[in-house]
Amino acid sequence: MRLEAYKLLESLKGSLVAVGAIILTFLAPIIPLILIVGFAIGFDTLTGIMKAKKLGVAISSRAASSIVSKFVLYNSAVILFFLIESFILKDIIGIFTAIPFLLTKVVTTTLLFIEGSSINENYMAITGVSLWANKKRQPGLTNQINPETLQLIEQTHYSNPGLDTSLIINAALM
Repeated sequence: MRLEAYKLLESLKGSLVAVGAIILTFLAPIIPLILIVGFAIGFDTLTGIMKAKKLGVAISSRAASSIVSKFVLYNSAVILFFLIESFILKDIIGIFTAIPFLLTKVVTTTLLFIEGSSINENYMAITGVSLWANKKRQPGLTNQINPETLQLIEQTHYSNPGLDTSLIINAALM
């Protein structure tokens, strides 16, 4: 009796490994998208924990379970749109663009935007400054180039209007 149960379990184990390998192979094109969404959720969680510590809010198991729910929901959405695109919309979308899995990438980008907004809210609660506002305050391109170099670029451009000065600007920024 024990030997038969052992053989049955070994057979079941082999079948489960085979089915898992088939599913993993099928989802291989979107594994990077799933990992990126997972990383964004993890980073949002990290900033959320930092925000909770700063504000003195206790972290409950209910809040922690919402992380798992979000991970499952977001990745399920990516997989669902991958399936819809693979089996239903592939030919239709292919008429308009040659970008593979465009709809799946759009959904992933939307989820990343949502997570980015949440990360920005957490960062703002921690530091009092928006991430986007910090980006706007960075100096422009002309403030990073030496004034003499900028003047030389302008003289070169006016004396040779057909010359592409972008290479000179890139060299000046190095």
